[in-house]
Amino acid sequence: MQHEYGLVTKLIMMKAKKQEELIVKGIKLFTSIFMKYDIMEKKPIDIGNGVKLHSSLIHTIEAIGKGYGKTVTELSIHFMITKGAVSQVIAILEKDGYILKTKGNNKKIILELSEKGRSVFECHEKYNESAMKELISMKDKYTEMELQSFLNILNDIDLFFGKFITVEMKI
Repeated sequence: MQHEYGLVTKLIMMKAKKQEELIVKGIKLFTSIFMKYDIMEKKPIDIGNGVKLHSSLIHTIEAIGKGYGKTVTELSIHFMITKGAVSQVIAILEKDGYILKTKGNNKKIILELSEKGRSVFECHEKYNESAMKELISMKDKYTEMELQSFLNILNDIDLFFGKFITVEMKI
């Protein structure tokens, strides 16, 4: 009986060790993915006609186009950055003719896409659709249960990083 108990304990410890190794490998892979994404985000994107825009500008156009934010305050909440940072991006987009500002209720400035901004938005949406199709095509490699587990893990990672942002914002 004592021998069986020791064997079970050893198996449990081996399983825990294997899980720790898998998590460490996952963190290394996540870091690699994040670094590649960061590099992609820093490269200007060709929106046609030889015009290149930085991703912060395109993502702001996208957020306005999708209705995630129509004011500087809404966009700062959406992107989790300061209103000052959003205002700098908005100033560039307005100067270059991608967005229009109008006065709304309570003297709020409402942001909307110009025709030029709408064109960039539509171009970016086509790019996103193409990328999403490629990612979705990978689904056949995994079971529904594996995909749900992946989603659960991503949710846990999101919650983990969210704790740090919440703490940082309180400081």
